[in-house]
Formats: sequence, structure tokens, C-alpha cells
Amino acid sequence: MGNYDELFARIKIITRDVEGVIFELVPEKDPKTLYDAARHYPLAGGKRVRPFVVLRAAEAVGGNPEEALYPAASVEFIHNYSLVHDDIMDMDELRRGRPTVHRLWGVNMAILAGDLLFSKAFEAIAKASVSPEKKARILDVLVRTSNMLCEGQALDIEFEKREEVTVEEYLRMISGKTGALFQGSAEIGAIVGTDNEEYIQALSKWGMNVGMAFQIWDDVLDLIADEEKLGKPVGSDIRKGKKTLIVSHFFSKASKKDKAEFLKVFGKYAGDAKGDALIHDEKVKEEVAKAIELLRKYGSIDYAAQYAKNLVKEANEALKVLPESEARKDLELLAEFLVEREF
Repeated sequence: MGNYDELFARIKIITRDVEGVIFELVPEKDPKTLYDAARHYPLAGGKRVRPFVVLRAAEAVGGNPEEALYPAASVEFIHNYSLVHDDIMDMDELRRGRPTVHRLWGVNMAILAGDLLFSKAFEAIAKASVSPEKKARILDVLVRTSNMLCEGQALDIEFEKREEVTVEEYLRMISGKTGALFQGSAEIGAIVGTDNEEYIQALSKWGMNVGMAFQIWDDVLDLIADEEKLGKPVGSDIRKGKKTLIVSHFFSKASKKDKAEFLKVFGKYAGDAKGDALIHDEKVKEEVAKAIELLRKYGSIDYAAQYAKNLVKEANEALKVLPESEARKDLELLAEFLVEREF
């Protein structure tokens, strides 16, 4: 993990100037409640992976990362706006170890804070020091990314009401929910840095694959990770009935008997306010362990893990059209980390 430690040290240094842009555009000002709510998640930190992708993508195609600072801030605004609204929809109490925006300021103000962050993304593009033609193209990418995010989230909500979701349906959902923003980040960085269409498309493919792999690996970790490293109980997705690639694969392969056994546990505590209080209950742990064994029986966990690794392999293969550089190496290393991490 040494290389990854160095990578995240570089991410912190390289994205430092993006922080300045974020708080320049969302300063402490009136209405204080609105701006305090909007600043809450950016102040909490986070890894700033998506802005890093924008900056490194610009550099990897031979551009000046300084010109990518405002576009990098724009994708972080889109990311944070989506988190605020996701937390409202899921009624989550914590984000990055801190109380969620709606918990501190109420649902109405949280919606407005999310809306403000969304609009700030477009203000950031307006301030970018690139040609009008590049601005127009970056805006097109940002609009497409936002549309895909909403579509992915809508599909995720619809899937909650269904017993089964096909592998193809799941992949379409995550291409919007997590793939789109990584794709947009890489593509926007490339547009800032070059007019070479082959380079731009290579980074667009890299971003989509990496974003999808990130989500699939998250689903795998929910079942195989060390609880202390993961920071939540193993099998949370099973208790909540979350549709994942693992579950879709299982439903496509399992016998009727095994499906019926799995469904006794799957989603048993979805929407139950007491569900989280039961996570350490021995009976619940036993139920979840049996469900995980059924997933293992059909190779569904291994299938998803390999699928994520294949996506990363294809992503990094796409970058081979770019000249070799430290920036390209960082993007390749980031992709590899996302399917080797333990948290």
C-alpha cells in the first residue's frame, strides 16, 4: 500500500488550490444559514478524487493544470450537491463522520444548499480561463453528467421496489450513479488540456470504467471487508435489500429453493428504523452470514470482483494512447487502488 499512500499525499497537495476556488465561490456570507449549510460537506474534506482526476487528465494530455482549477471545482460542486440530496432521500444521519446537512439545518434548507452547490458548478465553468469554445464543450459534458446522475439515482430508487434486477439493468444504473461523474471529470480535464479527440475519448472511457468499478468494488467490500476497516457492519446491503451486481448475478443463476432462502433475509430490515440497532444482534449476523454463503455458492461475489478488475484493466488500457507521464501514471495507480482498497 506504500504507493497508494504516496498517491493520496499527492492528491492532497495537487488539489489544494481547488480548495481555494471552492471557498472563493462559496464564502461565508448572508444568508448565513444557506452558506453554512452549503459549505458543510466541502469543509469536511473528503479525498477530492474527482478534482484530482480533472487536473491530472489535463496534464496527461499535455495541458496546463492551472487552467483546470475552476473546472475541477465544478465537478466537486456537482459531487457535493448530489451527496446533500442523496442524504435527504436516504434520510442518513451521518456523512464522513459528521451530521448530515438536513439533520443540522432541516430538509428545506438542505435542498436549497444542494441547489446552490449545483448552480456554483456552472459559475465555476464561467470563470474558467479557457476559450469560449472549450467552455461550451465543458458545459455540454457537465449537463450530460448531471442528467446521467439523476437518471442513475432514479433507477436506484425504482429498483428498491423490485425483487430482481438484471445484470444489464444494474450496470446501466451505476453508469449514471457513479460512472458519469468520473467520466465527466476525466473528459473535462482532457478538454481543458487538448484538442486531440483520440485523447479526449480515451479519458472519457477511462473515467466511465473507473467510476463503475468503484461502485462494484464497494458492493464487494460490503460482503468481504474487515468491519473495522470498512467502518460499518458487513452485509449492510443485504439487510437493506440493496440491488448490486452480486445480487443480480445470484438471481440469474440460483435455484428456486436458494432464491427463496436468500429472500428470507434480503431486505428484511429495509426501511426499519430499528434496523441499524440490530446490526450487532447475533441472530441477525447469523442470517446475513447464511445469505453471504449462498452468494458464494454461485460465485457471485467473485464474479463481481473480477468484473470490477476487468473494468479497471480496460480503463488503463485506454490510456496507452497518451504519452507516458507522471500524470498518466497517477491516473493508472488511482484506478488500481479503487479495486484493491479494503475500505
